[in-house]
Amino acid sequence: MTSAVKQKMARGEVAVAVNLAGHNPDLLEPLARWGADVAFIDCERTGIGIDAATDLIRAARAARLPAVVRSWSRAPEVLVQYFDRKADGIVVPHIDSAEEAASVVEIVRYACGESAARDKLVVVQIETPAAVAAVDAIAAVPGIDVVLLGPNDLSYEMTGIRGNMTAEVERTIEHLAGRLRVAGRAFGMPARLEQVARFRALGATFLYYPVEWLIERALQELQRENSR
Repeated sequence: MTSAVKQKMARGEVAVAVNLAGHNPDLLEPLARWGADVAFIDCERTGIGIDAATDLIRAARAARLPAVVRSWSRAPEVLVQYFDRKADGIVVPHIDSAEEAASVVEIVRYACGESAARDKLVVVQIETPAAVAAVDAIAAVPGIDVVLLGPNDLSYEMTGIRGNMTAEVERTIEHLAGRLRVAGRAFGMPARLEQVARFRALGATFLYYPVEWLIERALQELQRENSR
């Protein structure tokens, strides 16, 4: 099911990946109905384990929505488990070198065989100064479909404060976007609705959007209506 996502990004259109924020299988059908492109199952920053991830992958498949899993580890035995449970892709955080990126691609090929390049979405995250220095080499690794920028972790690494988007951090994000555009590599990052215009101006095509941001926006609109 990832081919439509890859084609959309290849046309320069935005693919929307919604982080489910936990074990919420009932969210999958409405997300698919209202236009999400990818279900983002987060095993790094939430309490989701392999059993809950399996439930979510199955619910996403029933909803015809590609499911990618953000792993808590780069270890082959961990990544392979997600593909054994029919994940449509993998998100691997804290990739700092081309060698680490190539290792992820090889693990996906091992787990999925020759269909990996066609059927699976391979996403690596850049979120450290080491990764910034290696961006050209990471972008050149065959088999990487998307580079996901991590502004919050990058800001922490650069300033010691998570979410401290200083001018230097902003310039670093722009530098990364420029290098990835030159490489012809699809990339993305988190972006609230008011940030989407800048996101698009940078050339990003993979929009990572936590479900709590959708809830926040909807409740704010509801509160405005109720206060009229």
